[in-house]
Amino acid sequence: MPLTGGSTILVPVDVSNDDRPEKDLLTISDTVDLVLLGYYPVPDQAPPAQLKADHEDDAQQRLGELAAAIDRDVTQRVVFTHDRDETVDRAAEEYNCDAILLPGSHTATERVFVPLRGDDNLDRILSLVADLLRREEATATLFHATTADEQAYGQSLLDDAAGRLVEAGIDRARINTRLTTTNDPGTAIVEMAHEFDLLVVGETEPSLTDRILGRVSTRIADEVDRPAFVVRKA
Repeated sequence: MPLTGGSTILVPVDVSNDDRPEKDLLTISDTVDLVLLGYYPVPDQAPPAQLKADHEDDAQQRLGELAAAIDRDVTQRVVFTHDRDETVDRAAEEYNCDAILLPGSHTATERVFVPLRGDDNLDRILSLVADLLRREEATATLFHATTADEQAYGQSLLDDAAGRLVEAGIDRARINTRLTTTNDPGTAIVEMAHEFDLLVVGETEPSLTDRILGRVSTRIADEVDRPAFVVRKA
């Protein structure tokens, strides 16, 4: 099946402070659509309406400044919320986003790490990878960790994924594949992730935090200081 391209990315931004995702992350591909979700955390006992009345102008300005710095059309929305995760999850569903960006402090974007666990969600993952690789300087490493008796399947998975990226117009020289045999795939993925600039990982369940990320992706977010695109299941 051909890769569709044109992914839609949700970018959660805490607009209660001046911290922002790196601009290079948001301009990494001209073919993706960006949804900037400015969320303002509301303490449990505080009414969202009161904080909105006091801080909405500042929140809108901060999100608008980020959008202006990107210098392209983006969707913007500001939300005052008690529950950041639920708000992000709901917005991802509402805007039919293919992936959610979790920013890290690492600023380079040239080496993309793509751990693949199987055929599930593969179309969306590879479509986003193709979008990211349309910058000539970027390369991707497709990675699969497997047990000894599943090596043939793992190699077939990687070869098929690489071939589909080539069919989408990506130079094969910019696509690497790595297969490793292990009894602990999660640890192998986390250890490998440190070698790269940017991660593309698939979610394992249809909602955020531990559920959207799954155990492996949660470990990546917690233990690897790298930006990660978490690709949602269709």
